[in-house]
Amino acid sequence: MNSIGRSTFLVSVLFLYGAVAADEEFSREVRPFLENYCISCHGPQKQKGRIRVDHLTASMKDRKQAELWARMLEALEFGEMPSDRAKKFPTRKEARLVQGWIARTLEAQGLAVKEKSDKEGFGNLVSHELLFSPAESRRTVDAAARLWRITPRALANILRGARVVSNPFDLEKPHGNFRDFKGKYPFNSLMAEQITELALSHSHKEARNARKMIKALREKGVKIEAANQEAIKRQYNNVLRRSPTEQEVMSLLGLLRKVDAELGIPRGLQAVYAAIILQPETLFRFEGTGEADGANVVALSRRELATSLSFALTDLPPETHLFRAFENEALPVRDILRVEVRRLLADKKRPYASKRLLQFFQEYFDYEKAADVFKDKIEGHTHWAPALVYDLDTLVSRTLEKDRQVLRTLLTTREYYIHIGSHRDLGSPLTYNLSPDWKPTRHSVRFPKDQRMGVLTHPAWLVAHSGNFDNDPIRRGRWIRYKLLGGTIPDLPITVDAKLPDDKKMTLRERMHVTREEQCYKCHSKMNPLGLPFEQYDHLGRFRFNELEKPVDTTSRIVNTGVAGIDGAIETPFELIERLAASKHCEQVFVRYVFRFFLGRNETLGDAKTLQEAHKAYVDTAGSMKALVVSLLSSDSFLYRAGTR
Repeated sequence: MNSIGRSTFLVSVLFLYGAVAADEEFSREVRPFLENYCISCHGPQKQKGRIRVDHLTASMKDRKQAELWARMLEALEFGEMPSDRAKKFPTRKEARLVQGWIARTLEAQGLAVKEKSDKEGFGNLVSHELLFSPAESRRTVDAAARLWRITPRALANILRGARVVSNPFDLEKPHGNFRDFKGKYPFNSLMAEQITELALSHSHKEARNARKMIKALREKGVKIEAANQEAIKRQYNNVLRRSPTEQEVMSLLGLLRKVDAELGIPRGLQAVYAAIILQPETLFRFEGTGEADGANVVALSRRELATSLSFALTDLPPETHLFRAFENEALPVRDILRVEVRRLLADKKRPYASKRLLQFFQEYFDYEKAADVFKDKIEGHTHWAPALVYDLDTLVSRTLEKDRQVLRTLLTTREYYIHIGSHRDLGSPLTYNLSPDWKPTRHSVRFPKDQRMGVLTHPAWLVAHSGNFDNDPIRRGRWIRYKLLGGTIPDLPITVDAKLPDDKKMTLRERMHVTREEQCYKCHSKMNPLGLPFEQYDHLGRFRFNELEKPVDTTSRIVNTGVAGIDGAIETPFELIERLAASKHCEQVFVRYVFRFFLGRNETLGDAKTLQEAHKAYVDTAGSMKALVVSLLSSDSFLYRAGTR
């Protein structure tokens, strides 16, 4: 048999072996799964959604079967199936085995499975059980090296004094996600044009100022070439926080002479200054540009670490002290990171890092959006959302100052800070159910056990997760599903008109009956039960007993979350909050979101060690947010990138 024949034979054997293995796994794992959890609703007796799966086989050569398998994979990933009305549910391990088999078999047939887990908003698709399994902690970091665009705020800080009329890096407020994310700011031709205009505009003013310095040096007898070199070096240090190489200086001097000769002084200096701003080093964060070691990971250089740490905590280019700290080669970089993170977080004169912690909670709880939710005027009540947001900012800040059991405190505290006085102050204590003559105080206000509890019953959060004229249990339940339970919900199909009946005689809960239709409830069952207990409050965040002269119904029943201690009947929002706050799982999910915020990407299984160590640091320090951030910003996930294979 010649070499071509042997190769063909080997491929055929491997293909047949793979097919046999797939058949065996189908018989052993997948078929029983279908029989236990799927066929009762999608079999010979009943075909919900006109879908039938009892005829499926391990072969995916048939196009229609392959499409159905792909749809089932997505339904399992997002927890759509089995429906929450089912009588029994698979364990996460059982579902994960079937998902893996479907994905591998589709791929073997040349049918690509679209990977979403690295996309913004889809981080929860990565298995929580595996991330926090001790067996997975031996994995190495598998996130690739990257060029990461700096944030809009960082750009403004680098170009100090720039008149940024239209920030080319700016984006709308995120909807449930974070502003600072590695894939957030694409660089296209429009962006390139805008940033070029910004660089030229800023450099025009800076070049005029530099001319004054050059003239002063010339009066002291300094030659024009040396004076121009000094101007270039100053711009390099101002923008890039480093001195230029000799080659860089020579290249820019050539550009300066050429432009001055064609357009006149100081156009050459303006062009040089703009060229420095437009360098990739100015606009991007470089992470992992070195060589991989024996473990196939790349360590970030000390300069890369200083830059990444500064932007992670402050949105400022690295200060001189930070660069000098990393120049100390007698200390391991992990030790330097821990020291510098603690120093930045403790800096009260320049509290940029502590403000970044507040920013995390603003975006995590997503309560700043309260100011964007329009509300009609109501007689006898003035709604002023910015005041409510400021109140909640104070609650978060005071909790961070104490830095103990931060998440649990924010979920369960009854101590609120209220800065508004009366309805004359563009805000109303009536929002908090206080009397109109209530006097503001700098101290916290303690609410009764059955009225307010933590962020999820704070008017700012309630308003931010409401509509213009109504509450929104769906949106509130979705937040809890994503941010505390670590769940996933498919995007709303474009063919669905997501509107509730506009019946003034029906309560909101009654109008939500349309979401219980079979094609809707498979997703709404993940959100509605979690959001309905918060009907205890109206769309302005006010505590209430009645709606349309009917007693408010706050009862619910949570099923199939897969999280210990959460499922079961619910009577009040406080009961639900207590369950969530006491859950180790929810605490771990919180750690995952802190990871995404400070590292700017979704976690992968290669980050299991980092997440487990970060959660341990949080627990061991009685729920310290600062200890959690120190752990993350000195972790392998921050220090290393995967090498190319």
